[in-house]
Amino acid sequence: MKILDKYRKIEDEEFINSLTEESLSNLIDELCEYWFENNKKKGESKFSFRVWYSFEYDIWRLGENLRNIIKKKNFKKSARVEKAIIEVLMNNRYGKGRETFALLVGEFKFHLSEKQVQTLLEDKEVYGHLIVSLRKLRMKGFDEKMKIIINSEKGWIKTEAKKYLDKSASW
Repeated sequence: MKILDKYRKIEDEEFINSLTEESLSNLIDELCEYWFENNKKKGESKFSFRVWYSFEYDIWRLGENLRNIIKKKNFKKSARVEKAIIEVLMNNRYGKGRETFALLVGEFKFHLSEKQVQTLLEDKEVYGHLIVSLRKLRMKGFDEKMKIIINSEKGWIKTEAKKYLDKSASW
């Protein structure tokens, strides 16, 4: 597949330098859709959490690669790239693969509407990573939801919700 040939070059300096805002946003859309349609094999897990599908892992890895590409090409202010990333994040078909996309929002100060944030805070597959980004964005107005999360969660997500509340008091 031609699209996969492009992805195989994603860490190649020459390929990265050839990317435009349009070609990168198209690549994001095409790869996520291709992987969703063609890689639905489940992984194996010995733990109690949900097993990842192959496409989720591929999409997650793309998010990690995008972090480096956005920095190298200075696409931080690209509305087109931002839109493509947020579209992936909002598409719950992509499951846990969207975790890295939630982190990109905070790292690059991408804009989410209050309605988008509320939707994502109800999404069990990405809400923990979104809380990290909300803190980085200093996005106010979600204290009540964080209190609910603190009282119902354990582990790192509860810790992130506490950090959000602690920090938001000084914004």
